[in-house]
Amino acid sequence: HWSNFIYTHIARRWHALWCRWGPSGDLLSRFHAERIFTPSEDGCMMQVVYHYEDGRGTVSDGPACGPWQITQAAHSRADGLAHPSSPDSMTTLLLPGGPSAWCMKHSPIGQPCAVELFLHHGDDLRMSAGVIHNAEGNLQQLSLIREDARGPWPSAGWSSDTQATRVTALELSEALQAAGAPFASRGVGYAITANLQQEPFSAEWPSTRVAAAGSADVVLICAEKQVALVAPERRIEGVGFSSAAAWWPAAGAETACLYTIEASWDSRGTLEGVRFLMFERPAVSY
Repeated sequence: HWSNFIYTHIARRWHALWCRWGPSGDLLSRFHAERIFTPSEDGCMMQVVYHYEDGRGTVSDGPACGPWQITQAAHSRADGLAHPSSPDSMTTLLLPGGPSAWCMKHSPIGQPCAVELFLHHGDDLRMSAGVIHNAEGNLQQLSLIREDARGPWPSAGWSSDTQATRVTALELSEALQAAGAPFASRGVGYAITANLQQEPFSAEWPSTRVAAAGSADVVLICAEKQVALVAPERRIEGVGFSSAAAWWPAAGAETACLYTIEASWDSRGTLEGVRFLMFERPAVSY
């Protein structure tokens, strides 16, 4: 599992636009940041720098900034990769190539639940989707962190739009069709369980969490209709649940690929695992 941690051998300075919304799509906060990964002999160094537009200005010191030294000996565990900021309550499940999810390990009703889902597109673009349910089980916040490794914003690969629109499952399907997203192809990727059993995974689009969104879910479309965030509006005690994100990067007249990632918990609120799929438009031969 440790070998899936790409930042032990890849240096990245991710320049980010961070947006947080309420379940209705109302913007709660917006700011820029940098997430910096530097490989080291036994792992990597991670640091976060925040750039606020209010009186806080640039913040590079404090418990939310690091720097953190992440090593195999200290942080690679039987249930995933522990982040130094919350080594006991959360774990990161890593998949080959970079997809990953930072998840609460145990979230029974009466305790909050949080997850951050990561996707990559090429070497220069990354995104993460955050979902937070409060202790009562109500959806409290959804976030999108858009990242570009090529330099500070504005980004050549991302919109700076901060609007998020709550939509129905049908409206999401229509948005994917309008973008030319290749959801008719078969997705390929990986699945990993909470005890790190990893295997190749393949499925059709209708079996994904995003495609299965229903009336009990909140579905937000953001980043100028390139990203969808899906989460239950309210957790139900004794019922398993999952949250997910989909990303279809713009690429000319038709979107060439569609990514989705989802994390699930069982009826007791115990983390089950993470699934990632990439759907690609079939190559045209002449």
